[in-house]
Amino acid sequence: KPVHVREIMARVGAIRRRKEPQTEYKVVGEMRVYFDGRDPEVKGAALPLPRRERRILEYLVMHQTRRVTKAQIFNAIYGLFDDEVEEDVVESHISKLRKKLRHRLGYDPIDSKRYLGYCLTLN
Repeated sequence: KPVHVREIMARVGAIRRRKEPQTEYKVVGEMRVYFDGRDPEVKGAALPLPRRERRILEYLVMHQTRRVTKAQIFNAIYGLFDDEVEEDVVESHISKLRKKLRHRLGYDPIDSKRYLGYCLTLN
């Protein structure tokens, strides 16, 4: 019986999650980013974020040692098969996220390079 690609991707993701021990949060500079759906804390105070912005921040924290492209972020947040949403919404979400983090931290922790992608930096 044929299996849909989404089913295979979901099963691979479940196996990967079971194999790797998950930490509940990660501390990056003055931020504590939770991976269980809670809002991140910046300088000890909660920073309320919409779901997409929070997921982008979580993705950047999980991959903070390397630069990630807009397409990688889009696929992680929206999924590979979401045809209704354009990839450019990632730029909008990151812009809003940067503004909120800049206001709280006093600097912009997201570095972007044209055609290379985004990465989380620490000052």
